[in-house]
Amino acid sequence: MPIASSDLQSLRQSISKIGRDGSARPMDPVSKKMPIGHPALDQVLGGGLARDALHEVVPQSPSDLAAATGFALGLIGRLAQGRDWVWVGEEMTRHEGGQAYGPGLKNFGLDPARLLLVAPRVAEDGLKAAEDALRCAALGAVLLEPWGHPKQLDLVALRRLSLAAEENTVPLIILRHGGQSLAGSLRTRWRVAAAPSQGRESVGNPRFALTLLLNRQAGAQGAGGSWTTEWSHGERLFRPADSVDHLSASTDRQTETPDAA
Repeated sequence: MPIASSDLQSLRQSISKIGRDGSARPMDPVSKKMPIGHPALDQVLGGGLARDALHEVVPQSPSDLAAATGFALGLIGRLAQGRDWVWVGEEMTRHEGGQAYGPGLKNFGLDPARLLLVAPRVAEDGLKAAEDALRCAALGAVLLEPWGHPKQLDLVALRRLSLAAEENTVPLIILRHGGQSLAGSLRTRWRVAAAPSQGRESVGNPRFALTLLLNRQAGAQGAGGSWTTEWSHGERLFRPADSVDHLSASTDRQTETPDAA
């Protein structure tokens, strides 16, 4: 059942109020990249992750969904930089992947008071909510979590989302549960798996095995690669987790479906 028009209007009103008290202001339009903290990754990205673009995060396997979610939230932590942000997740993603948990977000370095949750029942409403959020320049980031591979998430929809992100310098992280790779308008695509923590007497920082499958960042020249990185919730940045990183000029080009222009 679709979201009622009154609910969508309420969302638009909530978004429009963000930043009116001066607590959250639009980003400097010339500051369009955010370093994520890992030197090798930032170099490959041409200086950091683009704030005016779409980025896709996919789990390596169904059992790596938690790791992919953690990586996506880490990117949000870097990109939002203390600003309000919106998490749009369809009802089925909540059933399968779990609900957002305030104390857990806080322990991860994210202020739950800065989060606006949207739980549409159908993909079409989720896309509308994400686009509305991207048009609010005071927001720090938007996380879109569709269920499967909805037909509505096509080239036209991605182009609309991309234009909204570019116009307002608000990044969109698309967290996938599976399905085919998205075509067109993405700046980066990441494949994520869980990596062993180094914690011994206490729980260590979460670690991620990353593969950069698609890289259209300005100045990046299409480079990709694989790394193991960890998220420091205290510093709110990613840092190297081991000394063996691999860099390649082209990544998984035979296994990736070609993207449309």
